[in-house]
Amino acid sequence: MDKVYRRTQIVDLLRAEEVETQEDLRRKLARRGIRVTQATVSRDIEDLGLIKTRSGYRLPEAAAESLAPAQPTLMIVLKEFLTGTRQAANLVILKTRPGNAHSVAVALDAEPWDEIVGTVAGDDTIFIATPGSRQAETVRKKIQALVAT
Repeated sequence: MDKVYRRTQIVDLLRAEEVETQEDLRRKLARRGIRVTQATVSRDIEDLGLIKTRSGYRLPEAAAESLAPAQPTLMIVLKEFLTGTRQAANLVILKTRPGNAHSVAVALDAEPWDEIVGTVAGDDTIFIATPGSRQAETVRKKIQALVAT
C-alpha cells in the first residue's frame, strides 16, 4: 500500500466523518481495505500535522489544502484495486477488492469524462451510468487502457 495513498485516505476520512482515536482511525482505514498498525497510524498523524481536539482528530486547514494535489491518479487506483469490468447496456460495472469501491469511484468522479453521468459504489462493486451503450463501451475501453498501461 502506497504511503501517499494511505495518507490521502486519512485526509478523506477526516473530511467526511469524526475520528476520535487512533484505534478509530485504524478501524475506519481497515473498512476501506487499508490494514495498518497503530504505530503506522501514529506516524501518519504526526507527519500530516493532525490536531487532537476533545472531539477527535482534525486537519489544520493549510494541511488539508496542501494535500489535495497528492491524491493518487485514477490509473494508480485502478491498477491497485480493480479486479474486473463488464458492460450492461448503458452501465459499466467495475469489481474491486472488498472495501475499495468507494476509493475507485471517488477517483472516477474526479475525472472530466463527459461520458460518465454518475457513479454508485458499494463495497466491491461500482455502477457507472452513461447516456448510452456507446458511451459505456468508450468508458470501459478507457478504463481497460489505463490498467494495461
